[in-house]
Amino acid sequence: MALARRLAILPGGLGGLGSSIGKKLREQGAHLAILYAPFEAARREELLESGYGGGSDAIRTYECDITAPSSVESAFHALEREMIRASSSTQSDVVFPSILINTAGYVSLSDMEMTPPEETMKHLTTNIFGPMLCSQAFARLYFAASKTAEASANPSPPGRIVNIASQAAHVALPRHGAYCASKAALFVLPEEVADAVVFLCQDSSGMVNGADIRVDGGFTIQ
Repeated sequence: MALARRLAILPGGLGGLGSSIGKKLREQGAHLAILYAPFEAARREELLESGYGGGSDAIRTYECDITAPSSVESAFHALEREMIRASSSTQSDVVFPSILINTAGYVSLSDMEMTPPEETMKHLTTNIFGPMLCSQAFARLYFAASKTAEASANPSPPGRIVNIASQAAHVALPRHGAYCASKAALFVLPEEVADAVVFLCQDSSGMVNGADIRVDGGFTIQ
């Protein structure tokens, strides 16, 4: 399988889009580390069951507030300890952290002129700052794992970071002012988006970098 022995980290992986992507990656052999928000904790088992058919050694979950640096650091340390170091007893079983899919997001509806500042900040911290924190933590994890791989006979696979934006990044939507602004800074149908993400994570897409791929059925060109 194309993604065998690779670890995909999915902030927001218990959501509808996140789980669609996660299932596609799992079908290609990837192990999954799913980061879920504190407000999802009470429904974690239910969401895991509905999205993935339950957990397994290849699918683990970690509570994480992606807007809090300490929470992101704690979650990444935990998944490194439990999913990467724990798999390294034999080189053939090593799971390499090569994929980050930033699917977590926040949206609330209000007229732009009536949107409270704290709501705007929540959009910006969740949809911009959160993916940045996760990307930084992932990069540190990836480079550390790459150094370890250099000392072995197994070359490290290429790293992939995929940010999920929205049509709102390109088209102004009524009552979505703060959301449009936050998604535009990142530059959908779940299954179609999931297929595009799987393509980006495979070695065959190695020359695709910095691309803005619009999977929206032509919505933004109307």
